[in-house]
Amino acid sequence: MKKLLLAFVFVCSAALAVAQGSVRTTYSNSVDRWDVSVGGSGSLRTTYSNSWDRWDVSIGSASGTISTTYSSSYDNWEIRINGQTYRLRTTYSKSWDNWELSGGDLKETVRIRTAYSSSYDNWEMSGGGNLRMRTSYSNSYDRWDISGSSDNAGIRAAAAFIPVFTASIYNKGLAK
Repeated sequence: MKKLLLAFVFVCSAALAVAQGSVRTTYSNSVDRWDVSVGGSGSLRTTYSNSWDRWDVSIGSASGTISTTYSSSYDNWEIRINGQTYRLRTTYSKSWDNWELSGGDLKETVRIRTAYSSSYDNWEMSGGGNLRMRTSYSNSYDRWDISGSSDNAGIRAAAAFIPVFTASIYNKGLAK
């Protein structure tokens, strides 16, 4: 009986650890305001109108900013959330399909990459929690579904930001 009860508790805990979330544009055909649901509801918005260098992020009780390390250099970002500072950067310069998240309270580097080479509508995140971000509809970058889990605010912010960045680079013509 004790084994059955322990197995039931384990299965229920595992089911709760898998989060379902989303990142969606607030307004159709707009990539500067997003509604976020990744371990809590919130938003991701450009701080200044027509500026892609700085974003305000709130997810549940966590809030902060995501900004470029060097103005107009979109391969190096700093995530400041809940008193922690994380570094989000491309693994290789101007290679938008391979990212690393480090710093803050992370014990290891988190790898973020496209699931398939040169396909920006399906992403995988590993280390510190496993998350997957994919477009709700193929080649439509304004609605994303997120599955997996992480308790870390920096990881959740990065998981929300990668879809937003992907939509932005397509909007700015950086990727084809």
